[in-house]
Amino acid sequence: MSGKLRGTLKRWREHYFVSNLLSAIAKPLWRISRGIAAQLQSKVVKNGVTVRLPNGKPMIIGRDAGVGLASLLFWHGVDGYEPETSRALRFFFAHSSTFVDVGANCGLYSMVAALSNPEIKVVAFEPFPPIFESLQKNIALNHLENRVVCENLALSSQSGSAVFHIPRSEGKDFATTGTLVAESWQVRQNADEVQVKTVRFDEYERSHPMRVDLIKIDVEDFEADVLEGMTETIKRDRPFIVCEILSREHGNERTRKLIEALNYTAYWITSSGYVRVSRFDFERTEFKDFLLSPVSTEHEVLTELSVLLEAKRPTALGNT
Repeated sequence: MSGKLRGTLKRWREHYFVSNLLSAIAKPLWRISRGIAAQLQSKVVKNGVTVRLPNGKPMIIGRDAGVGLASLLFWHGVDGYEPETSRALRFFFAHSSTFVDVGANCGLYSMVAALSNPEIKVVAFEPFPPIFESLQKNIALNHLENRVVCENLALSSQSGSAVFHIPRSEGKDFATTGTLVAESWQVRQNADEVQVKTVRFDEYERSHPMRVDLIKIDVEDFEADVLEGMTETIKRDRPFIVCEILSREHGNERTRKLIEALNYTAYWITSSGYVRVSRFDFERTEFKDFLLSPVSTEHEVLTELSVLLEAKRPTALGNT
């Protein structure tokens, strides 16, 4: 198409009457197509998927090894699941040597970490045996067995065993909302109970020495126990921590006090940036993850995580 013809068509599309006619026809079609797309995405699931990460590497979610996750990634790509949290973690993956994935589920973030950074070491903890099998399967399918250590353990404030409460599921996936919390909605809804092994991370680390740069915690209201069990490691290594902290009746006071005692600063991860907060008892529905940082700046809202990384570097050098 010649430049003259393109210019003529553009002027016609911008003509007052033509633009109004075309927009009156197009908008209903657009609404219909959006509705159809939304229905397709909600009704059509994908059991097993291969997606491309931002660095071009393929990541495989295996058959029956995370159907809900595979469907989200199939329809929306790597940012289809927790996009703001995913972007924050991917930033830190590029600058970390060791990543501890607590509540790894079927291994999404463990795989993204290992496939994004060829030098990173990952330790993934998942206590529920059937989900742990999916984690192992996905790690094997992506040929990451030598760099991702999978542990069928729950991190806690005490080593031993505990009851894991996991809601029943109607589909192939097991529920992702299992918890060790005895007084929880899962217990009130008569969730299934499974005995699982627990360990304090500080105790685990003594027999598996490592310097921890980054931690992700997703344990359905059990984060205070996880943090308590890794206090020594956190004080020594000062890692960045990405942690799910849901709105609860108890206001997450125990978690807040632990973070305060560790001299960490909490930033709420949102689509508008990273918002510094001092409490967790506020209502939130869309965004549920927080960055717990060993350093802070004078800014209440951050748009770039590199600011925190730069602020930590002198501290890290001073501790070596």
